[in-house]
Amino acid sequence: NRVNAATISPNGQWVASGDDMGQVYVWGIDRPDLTKNEVKACRKVNCISWSFDSKRVVAAGDGNPNRAKAFPYDSSNSCGKVDGHTAQIISCDWNGKRPFRLATSGEDLCVAVYENVPVKYNKDFEGEDHTKYCNSVKYSPDSAFLATAGADGRIFLYDGKKPADKIKKLGGPKIGHKNSAIYTMVWSPDSKMIATGSSDRTVKVWDVGTKKVVKSFVAGTKGHEFFQVGLIWLEKYLMSVSLNGSLTFWDFESEKATKRLCGHSARITDITLSDGVLYSVGAASRMTKWDMKTGEGTWFEGTGHKEKCITAAGTLKSGKLATVGLDDMLRITDPKGTDFSTEEIPAGGYPEGLATGNTADICAIFVAQGKVTVVVDGKVTATLAVDYKPCCGAFSADDKTLVVGDEKAQAHFYAVEDGKLKDASFKSAGVHGGEIAAAAYSPDGKFVATAGKKKKIHIMATDGSGSPLNSFGWEYHQAAITCMAFSPDSKMLATGSMDESIIVWKDLSEFNAKHREIIPCHVGGVVQLVWLDSSTIITAGKDNCIKVWKL
Repeated sequence: NRVNAATISPNGQWVASGDDMGQVYVWGIDRPDLTKNEVKACRKVNCISWSFDSKRVVAAGDGNPNRAKAFPYDSSNSCGKVDGHTAQIISCDWNGKRPFRLATSGEDLCVAVYENVPVKYNKDFEGEDHTKYCNSVKYSPDSAFLATAGADGRIFLYDGKKPADKIKKLGGPKIGHKNSAIYTMVWSPDSKMIATGSSDRTVKVWDVGTKKVVKSFVAGTKGHEFFQVGLIWLEKYLMSVSLNGSLTFWDFESEKATKRLCGHSARITDITLSDGVLYSVGAASRMTKWDMKTGEGTWFEGTGHKEKCITAAGTLKSGKLATVGLDDMLRITDPKGTDFSTEEIPAGGYPEGLATGNTADICAIFVAQGKVTVVVDGKVTATLAVDYKPCCGAFSADDKTLVVGDEKAQAHFYAVEDGKLKDASFKSAGVHGGEIAAAAYSPDGKFVATAGKKKKIHIMATDGSGSPLNSFGWEYHQAAITCMAFSPDSKMLATGSMDESIIVWKDLSEFNAKHREIIPCHVGGVVQLVWLDSSTIITAGKDNCIKVWKL
């Protein structure tokens, strides 16, 4: 289930996370496999907050009749009734010292306050000042103030002990975010300033005493992707979270970004290497360049594939990156910069996959509508219509042969001459019994391997009859195989599967199925793998993670 909220306890020992089904898990921050508590809080969890002593948790969201639950971190018992709203709850926060106080805000445009433990609704506080959703409620670290920020662009301050006494109003039509929605808010550690993030793509720091904006950080100039939806006030920096998932560290003096951490907030579809540098693409039309030493990612800028899923990526002989997406276009991008290529090369339909050459800038696009499109030096040189649905493929080491796997368990081989495809004399005798999902040639040109969704792996010699060298095929994965690649020295073959494992096949001389299995590798399954060198494998998975494995 999708996780909507996760918060670390003040003592740094535990994490409480809540999901779309209203389930809350409390688990060890150093031992994610250790679950301390599991509680059904409501129908859907939107927000979570810890009490200052790390002994109580409140999880709030949507449900009927229960929209929230306060409970001990190690028990499912109730710490009182959180019932001050008639619509789903958006935000919640505990105060920082005794006596305990809890504040919540909801889609009913109300802010509610609860006192003591067990919590009890404070009927004296109406909390109806916002004209639009109140997206954030926060007590100051010293508990002197309760601040609320909403989609109306306004911030209200209340007395932390007597919330019925409204103290100040910040922002408005001509001040601060100027009626742009405020999505997030955080107090400074000394309780003298507030930082807010907004749909105007800025983070603003307010002086509580003067009610004025003293700092303004601009995350972007256009587009909804730079809406500021999360904030953390660190000792020397302010960190904000953009709607696109990037984390930005802001310097207070220069009001400039000192670092931006980027990654994939949506499904990763492929990874590739160019000159030892890793690149990944995903469903959110993002291509990311990764620093292998620090693990930091940099996004390529530009329209890319017009915000549509990038289905596959590969590296050409020149080192340039080839990508295909659901805009039915091929783009060839120079990795030396960080800008997507604006040149569009028609793929001829929906691209199921992509294969790139080894000796020239040649690539083959496998089109779901029964086509194989060949592109050489950025020009379409051939479009071969076939009577099957091509799913995957690979070029031989010398680029003279192209293997294409289809959905009916057949591997088709074509001779490549001057950018054209012709039927090759080499035929495949292996029968997969299902769709061929992956294909690969060994770098030394001696072997070609194919793998199917029916879990079988066939390896054939390129100079023989096409009969499998590994007898009836290896079938050690427990689910469909999704990817495969030979090691740079051609001595090993690695395969990834939906069974969340990768298997490294070590014997490509006697073919006795000697192998090493790495499991669990990725939650949900392995999407793609590449060899960094003959002892290092990089994998991407359904869990939106990229991992490096040392054999």
